[in-house]
Amino acid sequence: MITSFSFAFTNDGRLKMRIAGKLTGCAARKGLDLLRSAAESGRRKINLDLRETTSVDSLGIAMFNWIRSQNGNLSVDILPPIKGVSEDELACIEQAVSSENKSNHTAFYRRERA
Repeated sequence: MITSFSFAFTNDGRLKMRIAGKLTGCAARKGLDLLRSAAESGRRKINLDLRETTSVDSLGIAMFNWIRSQNGNLSVDILPPIKGVSEDELACIEQAVSSENKSNHTAFYRRERA
């Protein structure tokens, strides 16, 4: 999966940084560099949107450690990742629903015949 970064300004002047994909390895280092650059340019109010972030490794966690190390010099609101449904989980859900529908249909058919 390709990691993407997008930036926008909110109506109240905050910088909104959205990360979609994996916040790991090289992408995590780039994300931290972008966040540092924004802070160094005077942007102290930042929204960090991670709702579409699929995974984070130790390099991704370095971003949160850096935010924490700023000791209140930054105002960062973080929108946490939303856990998605994997292909395996989706297959299990479909199978469970399908078997439930079959058993309900069979029970209904038995009641009609009785």
